Amino acid sequence: MSDVSQTPPVALGAASDSLMSLALLGKTALALGLVVACVFVCGWLLRRIGTRPLVPGQIMRVVSSTSVGQREKVVIVEVQGKWLVLGVTAQQVSALSQMDAPPAPAEGSAPLAGNTFAERLASALKRNIQRTPDKPENPS
Repeated sequence: MSDVSQTPPVALGAASDSLMSLALLGKTALALGLVVACVFVCGWLLRRIGTRPLVPGQIMRVVSSTSVGQREKVVIVEVQGKWLVLGVTAQQVSALSQMDAPPAPAEGSAPLAGNTFAERLASALKRNIQRTPDKPENPS
């Protein structure tokens, strides 16, 4: 007579452990991909940051820069009240033009209308309020 109770137990959790490991691996890969994407986005933003004001003691600053090719740029540099327009490639920097820098606005003067976010928001809200027709009152 054979004894059925001596059959080896079947591992029911083996498949679920494999799925859990696979899910953990997927989450880790997704997190790594997110970190790499953040690094690339931060690098792109740092290259696109605008000009910084001239700090005391600094004699040169980049006013503007624009790409005209994969490795070619046209850059405007301010040096001691003069603007130099430079062509920049991987091999050389060439002076294209020179002009006097425009006068800087006075410190106490108000910015141009609509130049700041707060001013643009206020004017947009005023326009929307003026465009919205008055709702007729309920005559009851």
